[in-house]
Amino acid sequence: MNADARTSGDELRLARLLLPELAERLDTVVGATDAARAEREFDDWLDAESDRLGERFSTAAFAELDAEASARFSAAFRRARALAERVGIEAPEPEALIEAGLDPAALADAIAEDPTLEAVLAPYGLGDLAWRELFRSAGASGAAGGLVLATEVVREFGRLDAVPDPSTPRVAVAGTDGGRIEWTLRAIPAGERPSVLGLGYAHGPHVSLPEMLALQLGRLVAGADPVDTQTFTWLAGTLADGGLAARHVFDRSDDVVRIAAREIGNQGPHLGARPPIG
Repeated sequence: MNADARTSGDELRLARLLLPELAERLDTVVGATDAARAEREFDDWLDAESDRLGERFSTAAFAELDAEASARFSAAFRRARALAERVGIEAPEPEALIEAGLDPAALADAIAEDPTLEAVLAPYGLGDLAWRELFRSAGASGAAGGLVLATEVVREFGRLDAVPDPSTPRVAVAGTDGGRIEWTLRAIPAGERPSVLGLGYAHGPHVSLPEMLALQLGRLVAGADPVDTQTFTWLAGTLADGGLAARHVFDRSDDVVRIAAREIGNQGPHLGARPPIG
């Protein structure tokens, strides 16, 4: 038995001592001789309790907001925790972002004025392989999925995978490779089309690549319609010494997100920006 297994077993035995009545009920259901199954059932219950408590604490952080705003922020943190769990990193607690300078009330006011805005927690520093695996997993689970990156985007992915505005509040956590992952929370225009259309890259500010991917992934996993099925959204950060910029689209023909690169002067009726707030 490895160390992790021994630790898990010790924790379950301790939980049984602390909650004997529940342990007894579980043993009655599954049979006293089926100890392994009883421990699995109990472990599942502990996980559910942990999720419930985490949700309660997230809601408490936004207690001063109205019910709708609190629910939307709590949903954003649920999505972030789900993403973080799939990657193997930690998601930030609301209090940590607030301590870093996040103003939930200001974001809530902005969202109340524009219902198309969506609170999005985004991790920076995951790298292209992690994002591709996240979208691949979404597709494997039955949701539309897949992430296709242009060669120019892969070559300079790090330029797009960093917080674009140094003044944005962020919380750092450890990455799976010992690196640094930074989380931010901003309000992103999440309508079917960009909120500003027909302009070149110079007319920003722009949503970041991690924000756009987190927004789109959350919608796909939830079974909601993806955005940008007939439009393109500029992404923050330039490539090729400032000559190119990345843009996002959802390709209905292949059910994949495509991130391509175009000259920054490109413009047209289907290309635009989703200026973030926060």
